[in-house]
Amino acid sequence: MLPTTFAIGQGSFVIVNLFIVSGWLGFSFLFWRSLRRFAVEEDRIFDLTFFASVFALIFARLGFVAAHPELFLGKSPLLIAAIWVAPGLSWLGGLVGGVATLVMLSRQYKVRLGLVLDALAVALPLPIILGEIGSLFTGAELGRSTSLPWGTAFGGGPLRHPVQLYEMIGIIGISILMVRMTARSIKNKWPFGIVGVWFFFCYAIVEFVLEFAKDSRVYWGNLTANQWMLIGIFAECIGVLYVRGGGRERVRPITHKIVTFFEEKGKKIHESISRRHTR
Repeated sequence: MLPTTFAIGQGSFVIVNLFIVSGWLGFSFLFWRSLRRFAVEEDRIFDLTFFASVFALIFARLGFVAAHPELFLGKSPLLIAAIWVAPGLSWLGGLVGGVATLVMLSRQYKVRLGLVLDALAVALPLPIILGEIGSLFTGAELGRSTSLPWGTAFGGGPLRHPVQLYEMIGIIGISILMVRMTARSIKNKWPFGIVGVWFFFCYAIVEFVLEFAKDSRVYWGNLTANQWMLIGIFAECIGVLYVRGGGRERVRPITHKIVTFFEEKGKKIHESISRRHTR
């Protein structure tokens, strides 16, 4: 585990906070630039960013509380808000809360939801990578024990999977894929928002797989709490891609062929039975 603070005069600064703030600033700028390309008003962009950030923080805290009830049961409810006393946030909880806020507000502010989703595909990779770098300093995420040569020791403990590096490699790969898909969407004139949905689709798959390499203590059944949330994100993406991404148009001919096949078989069986009865 790397040093978690550095000195500033007679005081000190928590390094992970630097990455959190830098990630939020990077997200805000990229989100603003992506929407401004389509002439979305700056006031609307500011409102979307502000409220999404606030509710992302609230849901990130509530997600942590839901996943670790033993830390709060029997204690004052004020402890939930006292992050400095009992620190802890859920990244996926914040992601779900922030995106849900953007979905609701985009309709209220009459900003096309597709533009917002595509902007998220551009703006989210940077803060995710910075967050993982910050996690390396604190050891907030621990991988399972491993004997692989690239295993990392945190605080003098056993070698563990460097899950932060795995996630950074995964998000970089997704970003490269999104750049290619963006070029293809422009060429083929895809509906707005499809690239953004594909981003969340790929992210859910990568994170679901990486959860098996993490040393998680929060299980709901045979899967971690994060994996259940990722299944929900994955299912939602499948639904949107089916309706808006051309999946329905591709499935319809196949469904029609299957129905026609069984109808023809049924008619032949009915005709053969009728002939037997007439004889």
